[in-house]
Amino acid sequence: MAVLPLHPFVDLHLHALPGVDNGPASWSAAVELCVQAAHNGVAHAVLTPHFRGKSYAERIVRLSSRLIRLRGALTDRGLAMEVALAGECRFDSFLHQAIQSGDLPWLGRWDDDYVVLIEFSDTRLPAKIVPAIEWMRARRIRPMLAHPERIREVQAMPDVLAPLVASGLLLQVDADALAGGRGPYAQGAARALLQRGWVGVLASNAHDLVRQPPRIEPGRIAAAEIVGEALSWELVAHRPARIAAMHFPALAQA
Repeated sequence: MAVLPLHPFVDLHLHALPGVDNGPASWSAAVELCVQAAHNGVAHAVLTPHFRGKSYAERIVRLSSRLIRLRGALTDRGLAMEVALAGECRFDSFLHQAIQSGDLPWLGRWDDDYVVLIEFSDTRLPAKIVPAIEWMRARRIRPMLAHPERIREVQAMPDVLAPLVASGLLLQVDADALAGGRGPYAQGAARALLQRGWVGVLASNAHDLVRQPPRIEPGRIAAAEIVGEALSWELVAHRPARIAAMHFPALAQA
C-alpha cells in the first residue's frame, strides 16, 4: 500500500500525452502513467510536451484536443488527478517568434509574470543567454529551465548558472535526479544547485513507468536532507501550486 505524502504533489513537468514526442506510445500507457503518478501522490500535473520548431499555435490546438481526450479517459478510470497543458520549449529562434506572437504554452504564473518552461541542449549553455533572459523579463515572462542538472557544462561547473539565476532564470530540477536515479553526475549537479538556493521547483519529468517514472517523493526526501523538511515541501507542493494556479483555480484557494 502506498504511503501518501504529507501534502499532495503538484507536478510541473510530465510527459503523459500519448503519441507525442517521447512520451507514452498509446492511450492505455498514458492512462497508466497518470495512474502511477496519482498513486505516488500527484494531485495536479501540468503536461509538458516538447515544442521545437515553428507552428506553436497549431501545435497547441492539436495537443489541446488530446488533453481533452486524456481527461475523459482519466475520469472513466475514476482518477481524481487533474491535468492541464503547457509545454517544454526549446530555446531557439522559434521560441522568440512565439513570444512575439503570444502563442506560448504557459506553465503558469510567478507573481505578476507568466512562466514558460524552456530547455537547453545537454552540452553547453546558449551564447548570449543573459540578454535573452532580460529581454523576456522586460515582457513579464519568467523562463524556467528544465533539468539544468543534466547539462554537462553545469555538471562540470554549477556556478556557470549564477549570472542566469541573477537575471531571473528559474530552475526546475528533476526529483529523480536529486535522488540519484539519473546517475551520479546529474545527482551531483542537482545537489550543488539546491545547496546554492537556486532550485525553484522539483518535478518528475516522467515519460514512462520504467526509465523515467513519475517519482517525486524520493527527490523530496533527498532535498529535505539538504535544505530541511519545510523547504522540501515548498519545492514539490506549495511553490508549484502557486505557479499552476493559473490552470487549476482551486490551488489559489489552498
